[in-house]
Amino acid sequence: MLLKRDDRHSHRPMSASDFPKYWPLLLGILLGLLSASYGALGDPQEQRVQIGLRLFRTLLAADRDLEKKVNAAGQLELALLYRDDRKRAEEFATALQTSGHGGQQGKVKNYPLQFILTDDKHLKELRQTPAAIYLIQPLSDAALETVIRYGVDHQRIVFSPFAGHVEKGILAGLVIEVRVMPYINRTTLQQSGIQLNQLLLKVAKIHD
Repeated sequence: MLLKRDDRHSHRPMSASDFPKYWPLLLGILLGLLSASYGALGDPQEQRVQIGLRLFRTLLAADRDLEKKVNAAGQLELALLYRDDRKRAEEFATALQTSGHGGQQGKVKNYPLQFILTDDKHLKELRQTPAAIYLIQPLSDAALETVIRYGVDHQRIVFSPFAGHVEKGILAGLVIEVRVMPYINRTTLQQSGIQLNQLLLKVAKIHD
């Protein structure tokens, strides 16, 4: 959006307090873009992973208690969880760091992003509880259960772009039907006590 300069007013960057009133517009634009981009990325699983990265930012911004999950430096530490491909996790960290537009590049609701790269075997050993978790690779059912329990116990969003994971208990993912939609596991959401923006829940598909 282009704004004409007005000498009586100075333009300021969007602050965290601005997000509620812009949510309907931003969410509508994002879901439209994600739906339009599906099919243009080649391999179906790769499509889900790339679209999931963008949707992950939206889920973070929808967390009403996000400000309580920043670290002592005021940063959002996100865990990128891999099985055996750390290089892939590094690529995702770079992609998230450069995502966003203008003053929000590398940030969510003005909180700078930092990344913890860890495999599923060492998640419980992290000294700092991450603000949220993103699955880079599919995990075994046993490892998946451990991650689900970690998210519930620590009231953290766990996001997986992979088909079937939300049905198994992962809190959030995506579903591709007529268009791309957030996909939320209602039981896990309730057990974790996470409060999500109601608008996102209205446009999401809910798994009971």
